[in-house]
Amino acid sequence: MAQTSGSMRAVIMERIGKARVLKPTRLPRPQPAPGEALVKVHAASVNASDLLLRSGRLVIRQPLPHILGSDLAGEIAQIGDDVTGWRTGDRVCAAFEQLGSEINGGYAEYCALPAHQLIRLPDDLGFQSAVAAGASFAAAFLALVTQGKLKKADTVVVRGAAGSIGASAVQIAAVRGAKVIAICEEAFAADLHDIGADIVLEDAGGDLIRQVKVATDENGASLVLHCSEALDLQGSLDMLRAGGRLVIASALAKPSARLNAMELYLRNLSLHGSFGSVKPKDFESVLTNMAKGKYRALIDEVMPLSQARQAHQKMEKKPGFGKILLVPDSILEADKKPDNWIPID
Repeated sequence: MAQTSGSMRAVIMERIGKARVLKPTRLPRPQPAPGEALVKVHAASVNASDLLLRSGRLVIRQPLPHILGSDLAGEIAQIGDDVTGWRTGDRVCAAFEQLGSEINGGYAEYCALPAHQLIRLPDDLGFQSAVAAGASFAAAFLALVTQGKLKKADTVVVRGAAGSIGASAVQIAAVRGAKVIAICEEAFAADLHDIGADIVLEDAGGDLIRQVKVATDENGASLVLHCSEALDLQGSLDMLRAGGRLVIASALAKPSARLNAMELYLRNLSLHGSFGSVKPKDFESVLTNMAKGKYRALIDEVMPLSQARQAHQKMEKKPGFGKILLVPDSILEADKKPDNWIPID
């Protein structure tokens, strides 16, 4: 990737470590290579994968320093050679596996990325709403629909439902007509009911399996989405009916967990990992449904890009309900109204 003579503000990750390794700086503005487009970033979001990459639990496949950010929304500023179907000024979104890990991500004013990974934004969907869907809806769709083969007749249990992937999964499953049982902290129960959960169970105590069985008339769930760092995968298996599917959609707190292989065998249970990129056409359908109001953009807080370190610290300390968005300081400064501004009717 070549560089232009211009510059941009960005937040770089200098080394593996805690949030303090994130540093606001100024860098040369990237030049799109053949097949790429340069996007002026209007919003990015903080995702669990960013924290895992920063701490070393997921591998960054390029030399440090590095720019994190696994999703972004903005407008095309420049188009590289061999790119068709796009023009400058087009409003776009991107969320795919390599973004922020194999290539520089969205924690910057500009980002050069493969044009075939761009998703066109619906006219009625703003940049912040789009990126609030971003990587979390992409991961949830991949887990539920692509890997879990979600059907309307399914009864779906979502563990870690208050997280960004979990809350996205609740909405996707509900819109597709499945019965949704969400498991989360008590504080978020009302929020999950509002976005489509039929039943919300508190993630506390040792009777969760029994509660799921009661909620499913002793049948168990047909699909369990494990998007929590909790280690009890066996508990997720025990929530399933015979022939059920368990999908793991996030990294566990530790890389290993104990499972009863005989139970997998005798009850015809299936276990799936879910890591990768959602198909662009599938993510485009998510954004279209969000523009139509079928999905809700869940935003906890909007912070300046320069405060990415504080955003990581907040997410690690006490995650809220919804995404933390990072907006380039230059965008926020441009949007700021003067003190004496008076709206004209």
